[in-house]
Amino acid sequence: SSEQNGICRIETLNLDGEANLKQRLAVKGFTNPDSEFEPENFNSTITCENPNNDLNKFEGVLENTGNKIGFNKDSLLLRGCTIQNTNVVVGIVVYAGHETKALLNNNGPRYKRSKLERRMNTYVLCCVTLMAVMCFIGALGHSIWVGAFASWTPFEYPDNTGNFISATVSGLYMFLTMMILLQVFI
Repeated sequence: SSEQNGICRIETLNLDGEANLKQRLAVKGFTNPDSEFEPENFNSTITCENPNNDLNKFEGVLENTGNKIGFNKDSLLLRGCTIQNTNVVVGIVVYAGHETKALLNNNGPRYKRSKLERRMNTYVLCCVTLMAVMCFIGALGHSIWVGAFASWTPFEYPDNTGNFISATVSGLYMFLTMMILLQVFI
């Protein structure tokens, strides 16, 4: 950071809605405070936790020639935060793309429905259920009635072989016929 002691101030209004400035610190031993950071000469290893959506938790270790330096969320600049009162900040990208905490924390837009729309959906579902029950009762009654005829039904024609359709198939046809007739109900 261009500020004294590696301090950086950020605003996380886009992440958590807080407008106050938060202070972040550079990892001790990351670079020499008297010289500028040169990525070509950086040969340390950074080990950190797996990506997660918790904005207030982060742990990692910077290992450089046997020295292990731990760091936490106080050294982390998240995607979406705004740097304030600091001229220059140099850092290393730990998470990128869909693994950033901001994207993992994003659940997408909520579908907003009015009370009237929710109530109408309930009413339509009740009407469809009532219609299906009415069709089932009508088809069941038709199947029982057709099954009551011993040899042939006077209102149905036999097929090419001289056989009549079964009571079950007749009930299915009646169910579909009643669905067509009662759809005006909805």
